[in-house]
Amino acid sequence: GGGDLFVPGMGDPLGSSRPSLPQSKSQKRERAAAQLQAQQDFGSVPHSFVFHRGRGGRSLRQLVADVRRVMEPYTARALRV
Repeated sequence: GGGDLFVPGMGDPLGSSRPSLPQSKSQKRERAAAQLQAQQDFGSVPHSFVFHRGRGGRSLRQLVADVRRVMEPYTARALRV
C-alpha cells in the first residue's frame, strides 16, 4: 500500500518468490503489533538517501556504498529507479 514501512528483518516489502500460506489469527495479530511497533520506533527518525550526481568511476561508487553502510539502518541501501 501507499503508507507501508519497510523494516529490516520484517520480510520483503515487495513480496517474496515463495507462495504465502494462510496466517493464523495469532500470526496476524503478532504481525500487526510488530508493524505498529516498527512505525512508532522508526516513524519519527529522520531517514536519508545517499546518491551521486554526474558521472563517476569505481571509487565514487565505492564511496557511495561506504557512506550508505555508515548511515544504516536509516538509509536506503540500494535505490532502484
